[in-house]
Amino acid sequence: MNKQQFIKHLKELIRIKKEAERVDEVIRKSPLNDNISTMAFGSCYYEDLILKILEDAMEDENGWIVYFIYDRNMKFTKKNIINDKNGKNLPLRNFDDLYNLIIKK
Repeated sequence: MNKQQFIKHLKELIRIKKEAERVDEVIRKSPLNDNISTMAFGSCYYEDLILKILEDAMEDENGWIVYFIYDRNMKFTKKNIINDKNGKNLPLRNFDDLYNLIIKK
């Protein structure tokens, strides 16, 4: 998968994930919720499958996509927070940095 495809797909996944989180929040706040959420509708399974497909397509053996989505809460930073194999600090400022981190072996 090339960089443009990766960025396009990851941006769409993030957009869908944020929309699903908004729906989940509405359900949680509803007095009719009875402890249901969008998880009950199976959306977590689709998200997991999409992430696995992206990881496979990108050969993301170090789990950088999942790290960005869950540990970083889909937020970039201007700080050099990633350490490579040689101990060098690397940036995670944008999608280009994430892509470069993944393809760096």
